[in-house]
Amino acid sequence: MQERRNKGTSLRDELDRRLLFILHRGLVEARNLSQLHMQISELADALELIPSCLDRRQDADLDAIRFSLTKYRERFPESPHDYLQYFESEAPPAF
Repeated sequence: MQERRNKGTSLRDELDRRLLFILHRGLVEARNLSQLHMQISELADALELIPSCLDRRQDADLDAIRFSLTKYRERFPESPHDYLQYFESEAPPAF
């Protein structure tokens, strides 16, 4: 039981790090996009679910985040950051 709890905690910590990294990079990109208002709006839409996911911890939230990040990447493939890759990578990215 303790081993399962530790693994769950580790996965939760890893998810937190992934989501915080995505939020950080998204906010940095939004700042750098000050001339491109439409893309800033789309980026904010893609990132807005992350704080509630960190609070609620529901699988449906993860699916919604994955969907939002996919749609953002499809709409703006020239973005310097692939947020979906950050979310699904083997290890959480370092800041």
